[in-house]
Amino acid sequence: MPHSTNHNPSYNWSKLSNVYYTIQTCYDSINWSLESLYYNYNLKLSPNSTLVAISGKHSQYPNLIDVYSIGGNKLYSIVYNNTIVEHIHSYLFRNECLILVFNNGKFRYYYDLSGCLFNQYDMLQDITHMDNVGSISQQPQDHHHHQQTIITNLENNEIEIPINIIECKIINHRYLVTRMIGKFIITDLDTFINYEIPLTSLNSSNIHTFTSQPTTKQDSIILHILYQNTIITINIDIGLASYEFINQQLTDGPFNSISSSPNGQLITLFNAQMKKIFVVNNTFDQVLLDYDTINESGPPYQIEWCGNDAIILSFKDEIKLIGPPGQQSISFFYDLIDDDDENEPQSDFDLENLLTKQDEDLSFTIPILQTSIDGVRILTDHKLQFLSRVPQTTIDLYQIGSDHPSSILIDCVDKFAEYASKADTNVSLLKHDGTLLKAMEGCLEVALDEFNPIWQKKLLSAVSFGKIYYDGDDDEDGQYFDSEKYLSILNNIKVLNQLRSIEIGLFLTHKEIENVGWESIIRMLISRNHHFLGLKIIDLLNLPNLKPIIYIHWCCAKIKRELTMSDIELFKIISKKLISLNGDQYNYISVGEISDVAHEEGRNMLCKLLINLEPSMIKKVMELLKFEEPELALLKCFQSGDYDLCKILLLYLQDNLSMSQFFRVLNQNEQTGHDASVDELRELGIKIRSESMVITGDVIGNMWVKSIGKYDKSSGLLESYLHQENKTHELVVTKLKSISPPQSSSPDHEPQPHELEEYYSTYKQTLTKALSKRSQHRQSKSIHRQLAILDLQKRLTETYLTNFYIHKSLTAILSHLIGKLNQLKPAQKIAKEFQISQEKFHQIVIGAYAPTKQFDHLYEFAMAGPPPVGYEPYVDAGFRYGAPAVHLSNYIKKCTKYDPGQKMRLFAKNRDWEMAGLEGFRIKDIGMLRDLLELVGDDDGDGREIVRGYIEKLGYSL
Repeated sequence: MPHSTNHNPSYNWSKLSNVYYTIQTCYDSINWSLESLYYNYNLKLSPNSTLVAISGKHSQYPNLIDVYSIGGNKLYSIVYNNTIVEHIHSYLFRNECLILVFNNGKFRYYYDLSGCLFNQYDMLQDITHMDNVGSISQQPQDHHHHQQTIITNLENNEIEIPINIIECKIINHRYLVTRMIGKFIITDLDTFINYEIPLTSLNSSNIHTFTSQPTTKQDSIILHILYQNTIITINIDIGLASYEFINQQLTDGPFNSISSSPNGQLITLFNAQMKKIFVVNNTFDQVLLDYDTINESGPPYQIEWCGNDAIILSFKDEIKLIGPPGQQSISFFYDLIDDDDENEPQSDFDLENLLTKQDEDLSFTIPILQTSIDGVRILTDHKLQFLSRVPQTTIDLYQIGSDHPSSILIDCVDKFAEYASKADTNVSLLKHDGTLLKAMEGCLEVALDEFNPIWQKKLLSAVSFGKIYYDGDDDEDGQYFDSEKYLSILNNIKVLNQLRSIEIGLFLTHKEIENVGWESIIRMLISRNHHFLGLKIIDLLNLPNLKPIIYIHWCCAKIKRELTMSDIELFKIISKKLISLNGDQYNYISVGEISDVAHEEGRNMLCKLLINLEPSMIKKVMELLKFEEPELALLKCFQSGDYDLCKILLLYLQDNLSMSQFFRVLNQNEQTGHDASVDELRELGIKIRSESMVITGDVIGNMWVKSIGKYDKSSGLLESYLHQENKTHELVVTKLKSISPPQSSSPDHEPQPHELEEYYSTYKQTLTKALSKRSQHRQSKSIHRQLAILDLQKRLTETYLTNFYIHKSLTAILSHLIGKLNQLKPAQKIAKEFQISQEKFHQIVIGAYAPTKQFDHLYEFAMAGPPPVGYEPYVDAGFRYGAPAVHLSNYIKKCTKYDPGQKMRLFAKNRDWEMAGLEGFRIKDIGMLRDLLELVGDDDGDGREIVRGYIEKLGYSL
């Protein structure tokens, strides 16, 4: 941590034009014992400088890579036995994941901080070739471009193109971009899909380097290539697998280095021959700064951005900050210091001190720079510093002589002990002016950006002091001080200081944490095994949604670490942790990642136990399918009672399993598909929601038949399944449904006699064959009846020259015979022949005549004799289809199931006021008659007279 100093922070500020910059020490003593970092080592810094990967610079290929925290604590080492055929070409970070790139086009992706867990990929396999969407005039042309070297493999005599990797970079925290001779290979590190961009029109020897320009567009990459005297821009759209070349047509090259500001708005270019640095906009059509380095001690070792509005150069013993306009700069010097000077850099050149040193004591320090969104980090052998622009709120508070309310407030705190009355007067003036709230908020804002704990404490004390005096009612805007905000900032500062400790080594600014998000910070902590600290931070900052991340990582690490512990014991520990998180409920955490690790470690019982605790049925099913447990997945799915999910899973299994495997899955029940892990859960006293649901018999198979199989007419899978299950009746029904009767294509085109005969023969043959295989009386009887109906269809078709085969049921045949052909007597004979009851026959007649409005035929049939179903169905059908009123009244008269009140209402509905009034008069119910009179309405004078007459006959007057 930085030394605690009591002097005003503004003493360390340096002014560039009208902007103040400050350099602050993060760690003034890094734990490692490395010397001359720049000369002796190759360094790669992770984003935000949380990790450093270091290898020796003097070996041909890196074979030992040490990964340190930025505080100098070694986290792990990677040793690789390089050979001429395969060796490490380069290494770099994606976030905190180290990537080793090999000369043969393969790379390793280390996804933790142990140095043991990695996956290896090949960037030259399964390449997606991208489309060039640019016009020919936009593409650079080089008639002397590089010719690709071709060699012959002596082992197999095959012609090969050698792999020549030149440089690699991580772009947009997602893409590994590798420049080879003649092409770029872009690897998406989320999907590990490889894309190729050919550079056949460019001479590789004229390409100096490349960089990227930050972009907010998803799946988009902008590359800038330093080529000859110009810049070639490649706009890449990963989503569309396309790219476009743009020649920026510059003439001030060749350029040796290029870098983009964090927001992508500005770009630096360095021409070593001209010894000039250019700052241009991102469209390369405006030069904002032209800086000449001819008077410097040599060419800069690094050119980086300090935030978004200044550049910083690294020289021997010096860093130089440059900003517009003109040649203005600030220098900070290293190693030219007094022994008592706390090892701080000097911004003044101490010639006297230099002359008093002996030559053998002189050693050069070359600062190593890394750009941040709000500044730049400066790493030397034993120190880490941060150079940044001083925010205006900080200037208002700290600048000597400032009259800003926040500056006055913090001055009150300093003077309170000795000049209490003056401090009281000053703070009262702030209160009177209505600026006390502004002063407190300014102190809080500066406290978040402050590195020094002493000044953090002073600023927070000033806010607490102001709270004593502040009353929101006195504020001219009626605003209140947000105590919750104060507490939140206080907790954020506590967390920041804890993260910045040299033991943790996450020295991040508040803006950087806002940029990466707290989830990323928690993941950084758990990768360092600081699970308890992560939980404390989550509680302190009220981020409960991040707790599952810690618990999942801890459980996975526990499984990997406990090699001798049994599956049951491990499950007890893990389930106890999950219960402590969710309070006996597993509704907030998915165990998929934990079960995956258990499976990778060969702990199958633990894997199944964990899957049972998965709250999402979809994820539970996916996990079981992943581990090749389709029977168990289907059983769990049916136990959940989710019909749609069951249907989707059956369709998935039908497409992905062989026929025999699929039929075995359909045949299972709970006895054959029982999950032994459920018994273990019961013994441990853990109840899962689906274990009480019993799946017996052939529920699964029947559901597939009813919801999927019977609609799949092309594959023949249903017939194969029914045949295997010896379900002959269902198989016959299926086959019969597949035999379609000849249909009329139009009124003028009826089926030909030979088509009808062919259908009759095929259908009868299928029924006869099925009859010979059946032994069950009930099913044999059903087939005999179907044969009789088929013969009936044949007879009727030949008699009436109408296709009766299209009517599958006997009811449909009789309805057509009665309603369409008006053949009531033949229909009666058929009903008697097939032993159809009179009740059902009357319903068939009503259903045939009423919808077609053949009311006279229906009335004649009904009145031929008392119908066995009564006259009530005729009344209902008459009202539904609009039978004549006289028919309805006669039906109602003959109804025996209606009481007088019901009859009166039915007569009234039929507007037969005479019969309605007569029903009321017969039972002498004056109330019913008066209600009837209201139903008649004023517009029907005759009806009202009839009802009034019956009321008067009962001796009542209106």
